[in-house]
Amino acid sequence: MAQKRKSCSENENHYDLVYNFDQSAPPTSSINVAVNHLRPVDAGEILSRYEIVEKLGEGGFSAVFEGIRLKDGLKVALKFALKTDAMEYISIPGHPAPLPLEVALMMLANKGPSVPQIVQLLEWQDQDGYYIMVLERPSPCEDLFEFLEHQGGVLSEDLARLIMWQVAQAAHMCCRRGVLHRDIKLENLLFNKETLEVKLIDFGCGDLLKTSAYETFWGTEMYCPPEFKKSGKYHGKPATVWSLGVLLFELVCGDPPKNKDLNKIEAGIWSKPGLSKDCCHLIQSCLQRKPKHRIGLGKIILHDWFKAQNCIALLSGKYRATVCGDPPNTNDLDMIDPSLWSKPSLSKVNE
Repeated sequence: MAQKRKSCSENENHYDLVYNFDQSAPPTSSINVAVNHLRPVDAGEILSRYEIVEKLGEGGFSAVFEGIRLKDGLKVALKFALKTDAMEYISIPGHPAPLPLEVALMMLANKGPSVPQIVQLLEWQDQDGYYIMVLERPSPCEDLFEFLEHQGGVLSEDLARLIMWQVAQAAHMCCRRGVLHRDIKLENLLFNKETLEVKLIDFGCGDLLKTSAYETFWGTEMYCPPEFKKSGKYHGKPATVWSLGVLLFELVCGDPPKNKDLNKIEAGIWSKPGLSKDCCHLIQSCLQRKPKHRIGLGKIILHDWFKAQNCIALLSGKYRATVCGDPPNTNDLDMIDPSLWSKPSLSKVNE
């Protein structure tokens, strides 16, 4: 079984994270043990409102647990993040005190009308040595890395299209709200098999979007844009487009692109049997080695490949109701051709 790819910000040694949960608890590599040593909480503390169920995952400086909100039984994810000496704080409008960068980025990404493709931060609390975030936890769900493995490593083009439309929406809206995620990958996308909804998670490698170049890469090496490897610099939006191209390539080809694939793409001769011409064109448009030759981030969701089916009409009732006001009916699901299905109040970008 393939191993999940770690982000460059992750460190294998997480003893400090465990120890800071409770100074009386001995250092250990098991974060489950650390949670068992959590100090009793006061009524005003965030943990008094949730039951911790089981560990969902861990990195070098954080651990995520499944939780249940006591007042209504809502399933959530609780992320414990260690405060390190290098951790950055920033100030954002509406918050007088500086916030941990990850918390601030999630607030900015969720500011304004809800974006279904971006996981919501429900609440957070600062603690001594670490902070806790309570996050939306779709149920049932699994990350796209696991889902792809269960599907034999490759998805049908139709399902890949539906997933990529949502991921592109999430990436585009993050940038519109001034947030650069920097670690869009299979492992950071939750997928609900029942509703077909996708949600972007984990802003721990993110930063504020800027027009100037970045000189430090945070993310996963496999998705690193070639311009950074060549010059040590990259710009946010073109780098995001590159990562989306790698993601799409993985979904429909089963593996990340190799140098021979990128050489063919650069020469304009890449294709794959069984894939539509439009799908191959979008892959080539994203995976251009020169950033200026890549498709614009905002233009991805307008690409002809997405016109082959109406993504909103194919998504389930809960998601579609957020943009259309009502669940889909049989006629909606039959009319997946964009020329047949439309809603007057929705823009072409949303449709």
